[in-house]
Amino acid sequence: MYSKEKLLEFRKQKDRAWRENIESPLTEDQKETFTGLKYFPPNPGLSFELELDKNISDVGKKVVIKTTGGDEQVYLRAGKVMFNVEGQNVDAIVFEDPEREQFQYYLLFRDQTTGKETYKNGRMLQIPKKGDKLVIDFNYAYNPYSSYNDQWDCPITPGENILPAAIRAGEKSFIKP
Repeated sequence: MYSKEKLLEFRKQKDRAWRENIESPLTEDQKETFTGLKYFPPNPGLSFELELDKNISDVGKKVVIKTTGGDEQVYLRAGKVMFNVEGQNVDAIVFEDPEREQFQYYLLFRDQTTGKETYKNGRMLQIPKKGDKLVIDFNYAYNPYSSYNDQWDCPITPGENILPAAIRAGEKSFIKP
């Protein structure tokens, strides 16, 4: 499950790829001054192995999520996960894409750092579909591409996933150079 060494290597490789790769979400101008993404320190307390509760209303139903460009994306409600952050019980809806990437779930969320320390429209996690439990490691939470520049159209976290706790793990806000 949680590995600080694996996490730090992942971050290092991501920074290098975003600086050098043609498919990076950064513009060429941004790449010139890019020194790396900003992250919260690794936090093993925000890595969980959780059951996906599928016994909630509207499981499998389509959910229309607005995007930063004014469009809409359709997801399916996959279930709910419940966890504890610094003594506070939290639950969040997990989604899946009905048209592609059937090997993973998505957790789109806003928390008490949103708009202050993290991107104003929320962050995301991709969660592999493996076994009976989901490994949800908020240390890998990332900003959607729309947080880097206006060329991208990305989902805006739905209101049902505004978490009452501060998730101080993963990427912080990107300062556009």
